[in-house]
Amino acid sequence: MSGLLRFCGLTFDAPIPGTGPLGVPAIAVPASVALLPLARFGHELLRARRVRARHRGVLDMVGRRSARLRATVLDHDTPAAYCLPGRRPRIVVSAGALRLLSPAQLESVLEHERAHIAGRHHLALAAAEAFARVFRWLPLAREARAQTALLLEMAADDRALRRHPRQALVSALYTMAAGHAPGGGAGHAPGGALTATGPGAVVRLRRMLDARRRPHPALCGVVVTVAAGLPLLPPLLGCAPGMG
Repeated sequence: MSGLLRFCGLTFDAPIPGTGPLGVPAIAVPASVALLPLARFGHELLRARRVRARHRGVLDMVGRRSARLRATVLDHDTPAAYCLPGRRPRIVVSAGALRLLSPAQLESVLEHERAHIAGRHHLALAAAEAFARVFRWLPLAREARAQTALLLEMAADDRALRRHPRQALVSALYTMAAGHAPGGGAGHAPGGALTATGPGAVVRLRRMLDARRRPHPALCGVVVTVAAGLPLLPPLLGCAPGMG
């Protein structure tokens, strides 16, 4: 940081901009804009953690642990599978899903839930929720919340497809989303949970059925590097000798 400041022509005895009477509000307002989402993010994490803790308590009473599935089985006719992420992650699958899904389908769904836990997707959801609540008047904030949930489901789909056949996951999601159980209706995950039949099930099914060739990993790496480097370009150009 010291070398960067000297490169930009600043020294330790140079006057710091923004310390005058008008500079304090100029610093306070952007700081508040940055701190409000962070505070809301912490609130969302604590709220979801309390909800998951209550639900774990219920599962301890009404569910049964399956060592073979590495999941908790819930005696319910509606086909459902979801996970409770966090410090004590848990995968939950209903008895209806066990009856309807084949072994291959069930394993693909469980792998989808493991991807949510391994990827800590609940943190990204909490960040999107915090951003949407702080800037609720912005259409971008509302859209970001919905699209984040959908993209995380797609990421979990991709991980499951690396280990299981495409047809197994597609047919499993279709069966569970359709809710082919006595009484009908697909199950919904409780608050703070991530479910296999989450947002955009139709969009995800179409995406998985599309057999287009995936981009090469090297291309993905280049795109990520460029995207990460773009925000650094303005300060580097502004600090370049002979500029400004």
